[in-house]
Formats: sequence, C-alpha cells, structure tokens
Amino acid sequence: MSTREDLSREVAAAVAGVSHDATFKDDDGRSTLKQEDAIYQYLPKHGIMVMLNHDNTDVEIWYDPATTDGDWFRAEFAPLVKKIARRYLYGTTIRSYAGDITPKQLSHRTEVKEARNRTNISYHPLGSTKNRLAHSKPVREEAPGARSRNIKALFIEKDGERFRFPYNHLLGARVMALHVESGGKPWDDAGEKILEISRRRKDIMELLRWSKKLDETDQVNEIRTKGHSEVILLRRMMERAARTGDLSGIVEFQLPPKDTNTNQSLVSEALSALDSAIGKLLK
Repeated sequence: MSTREDLSREVAAAVAGVSHDATFKDDDGRSTLKQEDAIYQYLPKHGIMVMLNHDNTDVEIWYDPATTDGDWFRAEFAPLVKKIARRYLYGTTIRSYAGDITPKQLSHRTEVKEARNRTNISYHPLGSTKNRLAHSKPVREEAPGARSRNIKALFIEKDGERFRFPYNHLLGARVMALHVESGGKPWDDAGEKILEISRRRKDIMELLRWSKKLDETDQVNEIRTKGHSEVILLRRMMERAARTGDLSGIVEFQLPPKDTNTNQSLVSEALSALDSAIGKLLK
C-alpha cells in the first residue's frame, strides 16, 4: 500500500474512533467505505472535517467554532491527527469555517485562518520544525501542488534558527526537518548523510541530463539505465525514512567516495566512460 493510502487509512481510523457518525468521501466527493480512499473525513456532530492534501503534503483540519468543543479539539483531536501526519512527514494546517462545508467549497472559503504562506514563500510545518520554501515564481493558489514547485531555495527552521538546505531536493529537506524535529543536527552523522544522499542525487540527475546530448549507443543507454536505477534507490530509501521516521537505513547506507569511482555505485562505474564520450563530443 502506498504512503498516501497508509496515511488516509490511519487518519480515517482515528476519525472513526471519535464517533460512529463519521463519514468519508473520496477525491471526487463521493461517499466511500474504503478508508484508504478517504480524502474528506467528516465528524458532523463535532463540526469537524479532515482533508488530506497530498499535493501539498499537508493534512487540513477544519472546525466550526460554533459547534466544535474547543478544549477537546485543542487538547486531544488536533494533536492526535498532527502526530499521525508527522509520521508520514506531512504538515498540519488548522482552519476554521462557519456553517456546513463540502469538498467543493474548500477552494472558495474566505473565513479561513491562513498560515504564514505568501506568494513567494511556503511553509511546510512538522511539529516545531518547518521547511521554508522560497519560490522562483509567484505561487498560484488555484494550481494543485503549487507550493511544492518552482523552488529557488530550501530552509529548515526551528526555535528561531534557520539552516539552508544546500540542494533543491524537497524530499531531502523534509527528511532533514524530521531529523531536526527529533533532536538531531544538520551537521551530525545522520544530517551529513542526508546531505550526501541529496548531493549524490543531484550529481546523477546532472549526469542524466548531460547524457541526453550524446548519441544513442549501448554505452550511453547503459549509463542512463544505471543512473535511473540509482535515483530510484535513493528516492525509495528517503521515502521510507520519511514514512517511518527511522533514519537507520540512511545512516548505514554506503555512498561512493566523492573523488573516486568505485564499484559501490552502478553510476560510478560509468562515469569515466561518460567523460570519454563527452570529450569526443566536444572535439
């Protein structure tokens, strides 16, 4: 089951545990009994709706101040949902509304407590730690996933301190935020390994872009295949850490040395061959 389905199922179980009147709707607003498909999750008697915004990796908790028991909401329900979201490296946004609400109304609400997001800055909170995204273009709120695209710079913020994540790798920055939120530092062993993996990914992506300029040969195709395989390997490892909060796989992962080729990496085996091919191309 995918991370999205796991998150949907776990949040739905928490919502269902509050009251027997809980109802669930899928992405199209249709009623569903499958918790893994539940994007909109309602507690009508409590005046609460939880929406899973997968495009922005955010769980939105909507409540009606006139209906919801505020003390219970702040002390029990909201922390429970935040805890679940955090395990999947999702942020949590709490929004208020007046009266009934349906999925189609969400993009048109005006009585909403917005976060600190601005047209060129987005925040993805994770407990007391935040990913701060600086965008190269103004964010169009109506575009799904707009706050996760056109990234110019990434930062990790906690307790008034800000650390710039040196690579435009949002998944890497999210894992680093999880590490910092758990008490780690960007410069400790786990933090350095997260940075090394993000650097490795960047190097491979540049390698693959360069390969597009070369003629189609068996050697070039082999480089592309090995490069894509390693990118997938690194992504899955980071996604697993983000989903479970367990960074042991990242800490133990052995990356090839920065300055030498090694058989530890499929792509590293092809680097000298690619350098030779590029040299011939430029002659």
